[in-house]
Amino acid sequence: MAIRRVRHILYTAAGMGTLALGGCAGVAPPPPAAGASPSSSAACATPTPNLRAAYNRPYHIHGRHYAPLSSSTGYTVRGMASWYGWESGSTTAMGTPFRPRAFSAASRDLPLPTCARVTNLSNGRSIVVLVNDRGPFVDGRVMDLSYGAANALGMAGQGTAPVRIVALAPAATPPASTAGGTSTVASLPTAPEISVPSQSFLQTGAFRQINNATRERGRLLKAGIHGVLIVPGLVQGQPYYKVQIGPLPDGITAVKVIAELKQMGFHDFYSVEQ
Repeated sequence: MAIRRVRHILYTAAGMGTLALGGCAGVAPPPPAAGASPSSSAACATPTPNLRAAYNRPYHIHGRHYAPLSSSTGYTVRGMASWYGWESGSTTAMGTPFRPRAFSAASRDLPLPTCARVTNLSNGRSIVVLVNDRGPFVDGRVMDLSYGAANALGMAGQGTAPVRIVALAPAATPPASTAGGTSTVASLPTAPEISVPSQSFLQTGAFRQINNATRERGRLLKAGIHGVLIVPGLVQGQPYYKVQIGPLPDGITAVKVIAELKQMGFHDFYSVEQ
């Protein structure tokens, strides 16, 4: 993910003269996500997890011990889910490429890989995700969702949401493995992905407390700026929450949003491409 100061953004509107900023210069809200497409659920099919693989063995993170389950049978959990995106690394715990727009998720205890149905209890939206990573390592969270999954569930804006997680049975096939008993990356399942080009966002701040991020998001929404996201993340094991506006459809919209932010007293913001 490329981050750079706003003054270095290349805007096609730079030579267009003065822009008339009629009304609030907000980003048009994205179309509502009604959940996964019919093919999304069908695309998530996993073999029986290889319990001898390193990613299914007990592990320690930040001084805590975790022991993944040997089976996902009967797994039904309710709790708070967050989401993670482009700054989370390029590979999952399974060694497969991390694709933020895929319908995937991270769990501390489910065997990898596992398909699971996740329902946002705030709005009833439900999708099937591929659990192929470990996390979240933050108290009070039961799952980390990819950006694609969080967006489909309608929770990308606020950053967290109460969810119900129900593990689905694996396909009736044995785990693919090498002679040493570890699964090969080429044989591992991949999650369905939303295929779109990279998008531009404006980041207005990053906060240690989610209440502060929520307050800033509320201030921006009240001013008529739509598409404001709270993006959870970790820095040296500590949670933080970024406030971002976007995706910005074009340079003209970006210029208008920047002008509106400056009128509101924001000056230290960044352009983020992801």
